[in-house]
Amino acid sequence: MFYADHTPLEIVGQLMIATLFVGTLVINAATKEQQHVDRMAAMGIPLPRATLWAGFVLQAVGGVMVAIDWNAGLGAIALIVFTVLASAIFHRFWTMDDPLRRHLHLSFVFSNVAVIGALLLLI
Repeated sequence: MFYADHTPLEIVGQLMIATLFVGTLVINAATKEQQHVDRMAAMGIPLPRATLWAGFVLQAVGGVMVAIDWNAGLGAIALIVFTVLASAIFHRFWTMDDPLRRHLHLSFVFSNVAVIGALLLLI
């Protein structure tokens, strides 16, 4: 049975983590695909559309596994890999000349470190 050994707070927390990934996946795949492909191409990411969709698949599979508590530890590992790779692709703060943009993207990286910490608690 899913969530059999979880407290109500653990269930809510796990569902909140999954919602972050599944929710952003839906938004990005539905409304921002081309924007992300263009950014990735400009950064020299090989096969940007295929790479983006591979990330979407990793995000979807990991997010659903965590949401339904089916091999949630493996789902969390998939989401950690996704988060590290997405951060390395989209939040390259060290390449930014504008101090405000650099600070914004560094903040995104720090937020992603906290998300990875939450995912580690699921493993």
